[in-house]
Amino acid sequence: MKTNQQTGRIVGALLLLIMAVGIPSLNLRGLSTSMGEDLNFLEYIHQNALGMRFGMVLDITASALWLFISIYLFPKIKAYSSGLALAFFGLWVINLGIIIYSNISHLSLISLSGEFVKPGATNLDTLRTLGLLKIEDYFWSHFMALITYAMAAFVFYYFLFRTKLVPKLLALWGMIAISLVFMASWVNIFDLDISFHFYSQNGIFMIVFMGWLIAKGFSDSAIQNS
Repeated sequence: MKTNQQTGRIVGALLLLIMAVGIPSLNLRGLSTSMGEDLNFLEYIHQNALGMRFGMVLDITASALWLFISIYLFPKIKAYSSGLALAFFGLWVINLGIIIYSNISHLSLISLSGEFVKPGATNLDTLRTLGLLKIEDYFWSHFMALITYAMAAFVFYYFLFRTKLVPKLLALWGMIAISLVFMASWVNIFDLDISFHFYSQNGIFMIVFMGWLIAKGFSDSAIQNS
């Protein structure tokens, strides 16, 4: 039987893997809401289609790994609260569904770019407009994915806070950091500007949290029903 320490280290290693595939997926994605300023943005998308497809695979992989973590930890969380276990699992199912939808939008954008670069293509303005709508479709899906990610992560950190599987201060930091991501994503949903630092601060926490889990794991002396 795995000890709490071993379980925590496995989760830490999975988080490291998520970061390893998540960061390149953002770089390979290559989309921006400002792309419409260039009349040939669809040509750029067509030229970078292969890298974008790799980015999609990595993006889906990162979400699927989080879902795997929710399944792996389900018995442990359920021992504390069935409701929390189901919430953690269910939110990651929803997140993966949104991620898949957003990548379908990106794939259709790549198909659209193929029509744009065809010799003798007509209605270029219409194709550009459709392309911009597809980019917007991806980014609105992206923010909805961030919202479900934040909700699922908050459930996880709350569980850790109550059970003392990690230091309470670390779990509290996680709840605060992910709450800022949740808030910033809703601000973006309402089309308001907000500093990127509301997102980047969570990256700092994740590095510390991941490092703690890999080094220390979960506490074997945790109180499971505090």
